[in-house]
Amino acid sequence: MSEDMPQRNWRVLIADDDPAICTLVDTVLRKGPFQMIVCNDAESALVAIGREDPFDIIICDFMLPGISGLDLIERLRSNERTRGVPILMISGHTNYAMDGRAKNAGANLFLNKPFTISQLRAAVNQLLAISRPSFGGSGNPAAR
Repeated sequence: MSEDMPQRNWRVLIADDDPAICTLVDTVLRKGPFQMIVCNDAESALVAIGREDPFDIIICDFMLPGISGLDLIERLRSNERTRGVPILMISGHTNYAMDGRAKNAGANLFLNKPFTISQLRAAVNQLLAISRPSFGGSGNPAAR
């Protein structure tokens, strides 16, 4: 990004019931130009999505209380307002079929827990390039 371009805050929704993961993602991304909303279940994520300004990316866990992460993604993909928002699904399940299930539901990327900070940053940067190519193409916001 050029030096004279105004700093842009990327809006990120995190839906995960594991406080350690929420803290990790929040801590890593707060070092960059990110504004995070953290939800501990899919229902509160849907409420936040309905009342907040649009999000640039959504990070959600596979196993959430109530509505599953897969169901959350399917609902987001069926909604005109959220259909194109890039989604990263994360899961502690090491089942290789999980990646395919997440992508079939509409996730753009999938990360197994535990993941490294580098893997998280790389995934976020990939999603930002999808979300807003005019902003995400030349910079590396998650590295800041």
